[in-house]
Amino acid sequence: MLNNTIISIAILFSPLFLSAQPTQALQAANQAYQGKEYEEAIRKYEEILLGGYHSEALYYNLGNAYYRTGETGRAILNYQRALKLGPQDQNTLHNLEVAQARLPEPPARIQQSGVVEAWLSVQNALSTRSWSIIGLTLLWLGCGGIALWLLGRSPRQKKVGLASAAVLITFCLLPFLLAYGRSQQEFFSSKAVVMVEETQLHAAPEEDSQAVQKLYEGATVEILDAIGSWNKVRLEDTTEGWLPKDVMEGV
Repeated sequence: MLNNTIISIAILFSPLFLSAQPTQALQAANQAYQGKEYEEAIRKYEEILLGGYHSEALYYNLGNAYYRTGETGRAILNYQRALKLGPQDQNTLHNLEVAQARLPEPPARIQQSGVVEAWLSVQNALSTRSWSIIGLTLLWLGCGGIALWLLGRSPRQKKVGLASAAVLITFCLLPFLLAYGRSQQEFFSSKAVVMVEETQLHAAPEEDSQAVQKLYEGATVEILDAIGSWNKVRLEDTTEGWLPKDVMEGV
């Protein structure tokens, strides 16, 4: 937990360094996709990922290619990865719903409260970096207000400086909170997608324990804990149980 917090703080206050965009490789992969050579497109997209380049568009296109080849689980996995980078992208959300409709049992979800939905909507409107920049800008302006309060020549300047500092420094906390929440979503996601055709959710981390529920390829789970070769997971309807680690792949 402490390590995650330290990394989150580092993310908030440092620029994000991305690999240079492999333009030619992306063009070749996109051309293969447009030519309906989906297997070739998948191979090229996966090579780009192995080269260290990641982007919302890349995961989205890879998800589309896997969907075209009937690999629903891998399509859902890559749509979920695209949503980590762009959680409000309507095309990705739509294609994810279409892919999930292919599942033998589409996921049951718990309806979130209006307050939670509103908070997440605001949080996902910008990236971690953007919220951090806004917070830092308000903080520096607040420091300018403190300087005006300390160095102002007239009582009016001092009053304005103190009032503006109090307001700006108080309001800078909001974008920092939003940046922290966004960083948890972007960089510390505990989601995973079932990658085998069929598996059982168990009541305990043992093969012969009681079967709780049958899961199919493409089911999305949240990892809560781990013991040996097992992960404790929660489904989107809040059902909890244990799955072998080798049946899933992390988002």
